[in-house]
Amino acid sequence: MTEVLHLGALLPAALGACCTVGGRRGVIDLGSAIVMLAAMLDLASGAGVIHPLLWACALMILAVVSAVRLRVARPSARRPGVASDPFALRHRAAMVVHTSGGLLIMAALVCAMTGHASNTVYAENDIPASTHHLGGISLAGVLIAGAIAGYLALSARLAVDAARARRRLVTVELGSMAASIVAMGLAAAM
Repeated sequence: MTEVLHLGALLPAALGACCTVGGRRGVIDLGSAIVMLAAMLDLASGAGVIHPLLWACALMILAVVSAVRLRVARPSARRPGVASDPFALRHRAAMVVHTSGGLLIMAALVCAMTGHASNTVYAENDIPASTHHLGGISLAGVLIAGAIAGYLALSARLAVDAARARRRLVTVELGSMAASIVAMGLAAAM
C-alpha cells in the first residue's frame, strides 16, 4: 500500500512541476520542483541514488533559499506590470511561503520515512528504538500532521483566491502539490 501511495504522490507532483514551468515562476521555483520530484521518485522507486537524509537537507536548503526571496525581492521594482496587479503582489509572496512550506514538509516526510525504515531494522534485530511516543502515536507524526493541515489550509485559501482571479494554472498547481503532500504524508504514516 505504501508503494501505491508513493507512486500516487508522483503524479500530482509531476503535474505541479509542469504548472511551475508553465507559470514561468523562476529558476528557484523550477529547481525546487525538480528536486522535490527527484527526491520523491528516488524514494518511491527504492533506487537509493541519494541517501534520504541528503534529500532532506537539499529540500531544507531550497526552502531557505526560497524564503529569502521574500526579504530580498521587491516585485514592484523589478518586474514591470506587477505593481498594478494587487493579486500578483499578494500571490507572489503567498506562493513563496507555500513553496517553502511544502519543501520543509517534504523534508520532514523524508526523515519520517527514513525513521520508519530504521525502526524496522531495529525491530528485526531486537534492538529497542529510541522514539518519543504519546500512547502509540509518535510526537513527530503529530507535528507533521499539524504542518500538513496548515499547508492544506494555506493551499485551499490560495486556490480560492487564484480561482476568483481566473488563474487556472495556479489553481491546478496548488491542488496538485497539496494532493502530493497528502499522499506522501499517508505513505509516511504507514
